[in-house]
Amino acid sequence: MFRILFVLLFTLSYLFSADVAIVKNISGDVFAKKQDQMQKLSVGQKIQEHDVIITKDNSSIGMIFEDGTIISLGKNSILSIDKYLFRPSQDEFLFDVNMKKGLATYESGKLGKLSPESVKFRIPEGVIGIRGTKFYVEVK
Repeated sequence: MFRILFVLLFTLSYLFSADVAIVKNISGDVFAKKQDQMQKLSVGQKIQEHDVIITKDNSSIGMIFEDGTIISLGKNSILSIDKYLFRPSQDEFLFDVNMKKGLATYESGKLGKLSPESVKFRIPEGVIGIRGTKFYVEVK
């Protein structure tokens, strides 16, 4: 009984996950790990909170988030979109991603300008605090 309830709740949380970004450009093989399933991405597809974006050799992706934040990933990258919340009318903001490896460029959108303290770009050896800017990071 507990197992059925757990599966039902897990499935419902997946179905009601909010779209947080859209794939604007892609080159090569790029995947989104959604729970335990891998899905090959293409231009126009939606990215959701808790997705893990994985690029392979000779591949890259450009994503635009709901607030206009832009993240591009280069080859052999792994980026986890841990938390995202953009509700300016309710003064609710949260952007928390974890770069596990690879190359990324970041350009802040409205969220970083309205609430810079709400933006966290995590890397294995620390956290990059965002204050409405652009940056490049490489994690080996």
